Amino acid sequence: MLLDAGTVAEALVERARREPAAVAFYLPDEPEPDRRITVADLLARAHAAGAALVAAGVTPGARVCLCLETSAPLLAGLFGAALAGAVPSVLEPPLTAGRREIWLERVRHIVAVARPAVLVCEEPLRATVEAALEGTDVTVISPPFAPGAVAEPVLSAPPDEAAFMQFTSGTTGAAKGIVLSHRAVFASAAAIGAGGPFLADDVMVSWLPLHHDMGMIGGTLSPFLLSLPSVLIRPMAFGSKPDRWLRLIHEYRGTLSPAPNFAYRLVTAVARRTDLSGLDLSCWRTAFNGAEVVDAATLHDFIDLTARYGFRPEHLRPCYGMAEVGLAATFSPAGTAPRVELLSRSAITEGRAEPSASDEDAHPYVSCGVPVPGIKIRVVDDTGLDVGDGRVGRILVAAESMMTGYIENPEAGPVLDLRDGWLDTGDLGFQLGGELFVTGRHKDLVILAGRNYQPQSFELAAEKVAGVRPGGAAAVGVPDPASGTERLVMVVETVHHRDPGLSAATADEVGAVVARRTGVRPARVVMVPPRTLPKTSSGKLQRSRVAARVAAGTIG
Repeated sequence: MLLDAGTVAEALVERARREPAAVAFYLPDEPEPDRRITVADLLARAHAAGAALVAAGVTPGARVCLCLETSAPLLAGLFGAALAGAVPSVLEPPLTAGRREIWLERVRHIVAVARPAVLVCEEPLRATVEAALEGTDVTVISPPFAPGAVAEPVLSAPPDEAAFMQFTSGTTGAAKGIVLSHRAVFASAAAIGAGGPFLADDVMVSWLPLHHDMGMIGGTLSPFLLSLPSVLIRPMAFGSKPDRWLRLIHEYRGTLSPAPNFAYRLVTAVARRTDLSGLDLSCWRTAFNGAEVVDAATLHDFIDLTARYGFRPEHLRPCYGMAEVGLAATFSPAGTAPRVELLSRSAITEGRAEPSASDEDAHPYVSCGVPVPGIKIRVVDDTGLDVGDGRVGRILVAAESMMTGYIENPEAGPVLDLRDGWLDTGDLGFQLGGELFVTGRHKDLVILAGRNYQPQSFELAAEKVAGVRPGGAAAVGVPDPASGTERLVMVVETVHHRDPGLSAATADEVGAVVARRTGVRPARVVMVPPRTLPKTSSGKLQRSRVAARVAAGTIG
């Protein structure tokens, strides 16, 4: 049941008064005494972090960037900022030394957008961050936080006042700050709790990063506001040993655990060659699958693998959402196996959801379910008119948990462009019998393992390579059944197309330069002759046509 509070700070104080000994978070990978944090302990740690933020210059309404791994200090900083009345956001730390410069570019961009008073990072990164932010008014501090207390904790605030900022997972220049009000944070938690439904004895298990909405809102804040414990580990712990996810659910008797589609594919592949004897997943009641287009083969393979360990098909729940509404928009109905409809791929591209006349044209489309409480969904054509059941169109959402706006231009402030209260998600889909099916994106975003990337950054990097024509690079995401996610494919026009050896060398160089400049290596680089890429009459690249030709094997 959602706490009767108006702010996260008030919820923390109320829980500490009511159930101080209840476990708020388990952190299995942390050293003692950080592995088990009670609500009372969390309040004390939040006071210490909040006092450090105030001493560094944070005032009510100021913004704070927390650049820390999933850890006790990150949780202390998050709740400490709330006690100080500040607006926190989480920024991922660099995963490797080789990615540090890319990470610093993102830090500079987010600082320019968010204009925080304080940035918190680990001590080994502090000097580097301070040098990168020289000339700004940002104070950089590091944990551990000395014992202390926020003298005047801010426990109440107007419902529409900013409570939290979530940055999108795009590349450096594309990251947008999404502002959620206190009302939106609580409305999102209420929607998730009711749509689950989340029960009084539930336990959340999550390895998702807290700079992502599924990790922060879904795995961390919502369970806390619903008085449930969360088991949190770092994303790299999952990446290096995916079966650890399943073992944690077994060990802590986890009942709730969400992940993107690629994670279910990855853990299935690893589990098939790993000894999982003794594993019991019968406790896992809700396994949300979202953050990217859900793949029917992934659902089938995961269910087939985990059935022997007690997992039931109806507990795998495809879903759909976005940071702009806090997190959740639709959940597949509880108690039913995932709904998959075998439809005509060609008809879908023409805007119709109908059965296929041939096996070659048939494609399984997965339902993402029905709107959670407080959310409304429409599918419309380009003029804004509803298209009706079984017709593909643009997905619009209206929500009680709607964001206040984006912060992209520090001078302009938050901006939210709604049409009669409806937000265009940029996604395409259709409805059948009240359930939503997502087919792709109207926008040109490339989604890799649940992260959104603007294609322009990849294309600009490719054009730096000698032999690549200016304006002659296209970056597209192409579904990869083997991994359950998309793969980045670069289609590049080159003057070397008649020389196979030189063309291959150019392709290798494109892959290396794109990886170095963006942190993402293309799965494939296709070299094509000049003037191959389809463009509009005004010269605009038609990436959707490029992606379709790559998928069909008719280019390169």
